[in-house]
Amino acid sequence: MTVGYGRGQIVVGYDGSAESAAAADWAGGEAGRRGAPVTVLTVADPLGLHPAPFVPGLPESMRDSAMGVAEEGAARVRKAAEGVVVTARVADEVSPAAELVEASRGAVLLVVGTRGHGEVVGTLLGSVAFAVTAHAACPVVVVRGDDSRHPGPDHAVVVGVDGSASCLAAVRFAAAAAAASHAPLVVVCAYRDVFRRTGGEGEPGRTGAPPPGARGSGPTFAMLARETAVAAAQAARAEARAARPGVDVRVRVEEGRPARVLARVAKGRALLVLGARGQGGFAGLRLGAVTHALVHTAPCPVAVVSAV
Repeated sequence: MTVGYGRGQIVVGYDGSAESAAAADWAGGEAGRRGAPVTVLTVADPLGLHPAPFVPGLPESMRDSAMGVAEEGAARVRKAAEGVVVTARVADEVSPAAELVEASRGAVLLVVGTRGHGEVVGTLLGSVAFAVTAHAACPVVVVRGDDSRHPGPDHAVVVGVDGSASCLAAVRFAAAAAAASHAPLVVVCAYRDVFRRTGGEGEPGRTGAPPPGARGSGPTFAMLARETAVAAAQAARAEARAARPGVDVRVRVEEGRPARVLARVAKGRALLVLGARGQGGFAGLRLGAVTHALVHTAPCPVAVVSAV
């Protein structure tokens, strides 16, 4: 049974785990800043333990237990966001991902949590973070790393760009988050020279010979890769300033593996914003794969935004 959701809400998945508690706390802080209502969602039978369809309807004891968990999450949100309307919801839907995606259709933000060491966990959260970031109808924040830090004058918002439509939607979201909290916005574009060879992790790279038939193209490709990355970053800066005039936008263009560059820049920041999918090309960000990696490794909460 899919429950009804009000429009304009922040929806947070909660299952009683430490990871979902962090998500609830983060959602409460964000709701307080936005003045947005919050729905705390718990799935009553996420593991499919009830033998439906042979026995119709969930036992009341199972639903009551789930409601207790949802109310616990709602209490956490209320503590973080005084005066905000918070609703606890229980869904009979066996698939948490399907329920969260359904909830996202009228939401302004969907919030879920992960394990700090990289494994997405929890009876509700399970592996759903990846499913909802791919299919949700609203931006999704995966709370990991330092979840106590929110955007502000001393805590920047970082956005990864590559010039794709999804990335521009992420830029607009990031600019709004930065403007609302008077935070700086750091636009990051990473690029790679495919003819640059590196040793082990942390070893300096060296330029290798281009493949047969492409002699002399190494430096040219490196120049094109950087120029394309610079153009993508400048376009993103212009998009951010057009969307939110007055926002403090800073640009960083760096050579390296995009996931590593973004994780490094995001250290100590409040929020990392990514597009759900990218286009690759010379800039090489390919945000689909990079987003997947950073949901595992980012040192701060990650917002994933699809093109609209």
